[in-house]
Parts: sequence; C-alpha cells; structure tokens
Amino acid sequence: MSRRRQLWYYPLFQIPLILFIGCVLLALLFSLLNWGRPSVAVVLSLDLSGSTFGNNPLQFNQPQTVMAQQVLAAKLYLQRNQRELTNPNEVMIHGFGRNVVFLTPRFETNSDLLLTQLDQALNRSDLLAQVDPTETNLSGAIAMATQQLQQIPNRCRELLLITDGEAPVNPDVVANARQQRVKINAIVVGDHAPQLAAASQITGGQYRSAPVAILEELVGQTFFEGFNSNARWPIFWGGMAVICFMWLLVLPLDRWVLQGWLHLPMNLAGQIALLNAFFWTVAIPMILWRFPGWPFLQTC
Repeated sequence: MSRRRQLWYYPLFQIPLILFIGCVLLALLFSLLNWGRPSVAVVLSLDLSGSTFGNNPLQFNQPQTVMAQQVLAAKLYLQRNQRELTNPNEVMIHGFGRNVVFLTPRFETNSDLLLTQLDQALNRSDLLAQVDPTETNLSGAIAMATQQLQQIPNRCRELLLITDGEAPVNPDVVANARQQRVKINAIVVGDHAPQLAAASQITGGQYRSAPVAILEELVGQTFFEGFNSNARWPIFWGGMAVICFMWLLVLPLDRWVLQGWLHLPMNLAGQIALLNAFFWTVAIPMILWRFPGWPFLQTC
C-alpha cells in the first residue's frame, strides 16, 4: 500500500478534478453574470372592474384604490425592465372588466414609451365605458392575452393577471393558453380564487393571493425576477459539478474507504466505487430533466 502512487497522479483523479473546477466556475459565472437569461414577452392584465375603485366612477384610478395600486405595480415592473435588463422584456398592458381593452397598443421594449401610453390610456374619458366595469371577465382577459402573445415568436410567453376577486375561468381558454405555451401568472388581492390558481398550475405559472399593500413588491420583484431568471443554467452546471465530484471520489473511495477502512477486496472495492459514479452520472441528468429542465432544451 505504501508503494502506491499518490491519487493525484492518476488521470482518473486529474480529469474529474479539472472538470469539477470548470463546472463550479461556470455555475458561479452564470449565476453572477445572469448568462442565459431567457427572452420574455409579458402581458400585464389589470382588473378595472368596479370593485377595484369602490364601484364609484369618481374614484376611478384615484389614490389608495386597488386599481391605482395595480397601476403603480405595473409602472414599477416597466421601470425595472428598462433599468436592469440589457435585453428588456416585450411588454403589453391590458385592462379588463366585462370587456378587455388595450392600455398600450402593442408590445414594446421601450418602457418610457409604455409609461406614456399607459398614462394616456388611463386619462381617456371613454375608458370606463369601453371596459364596462360591471363584470370581472377573467376568461376574456386570458383569451385576449393568449391571442396577443401567440403572435410573438422566439420569446417565453408570460401573462401576469392582477385581480381583486374570483370569477369563472373557462377551461377551454386555459387549455388554449397551455397549447400556445402561455404561462398564466396571477395575483389575487383578497380571497383565494381556486379556478385561477388551477389555471396557473396547469400552464406552469405562479399564483399569489396577497393584500394590496404588497402588490408592488410582488409585481416589481417576485414576478419580475421570476420571469427573468436564468436559474436553470446555474442548477445545470451545479449538477454537472456533482457528477464530476462523484468521479473525483472514485479513487479515494476505493482506496481509503472501501479497501482501507472496510477491508474489501480490491476488485470489489473498485466495482463499488465505479458503480457509485455511474449511478450519479445517470441519476443527476434525469433529475435535472424533471426539475427544473435542461436549459438548452427548455428555455422557458
């Protein structure tokens, strides 16, 4: 035993060590520099039904109303989109009551332009009549957002719907959104909305039920960061680092643990050490494929 070469002289130790260091560095670089962030198209769909401004037309978009907080949250999203992303999201803003109206006319990456268009739309004298605030048409909002998003190629498609109440959601509308690869994300200000929560789960989106006080935080931080996360890449390289580490352990496990400590025969110890490395080489990619998905196959 004492005449054996040191472990680090063997290629079976050197090569996994080099690859392990490389994978760890790549995981850190992708995490710190946000490499591999997806390109995203987003529809922000705001509930303009009567309950969001106390069913009082004089309170339409007035401070302290749920509607005004939705608008502030949408503006915060746009500000971060302009300020923090080198490749900004393409964003379009809808408002809905019984009807769905475009608060911005098309998808734009220029947040300054979107902010101007949003303010102009909210100041239109005919907006309330166009929306018809007597109903909360969630199915119509989802259908319209899906129709607009499906026209945007080569981008992840995200709908962020904000509402203050529960309403029926047509399963066919949700199925179409899923078919068009549109994720339904929802924030409910108030009570839980089971049908909307189910729609989010079916399409792979996120659902939150929260008080109006944290609406800006949810839209401008939680959902903004979630839409623009490159988490798949650091997780992928971390998984590759685990595989390399398991191969790095083959010789130490064989020589020091299985032979030295457990006194197993040399051939059996080597087989066990290799079997452990082979197991993780197969298991880790399978785990990554299921969660969160291989980043070079599933960008969204």
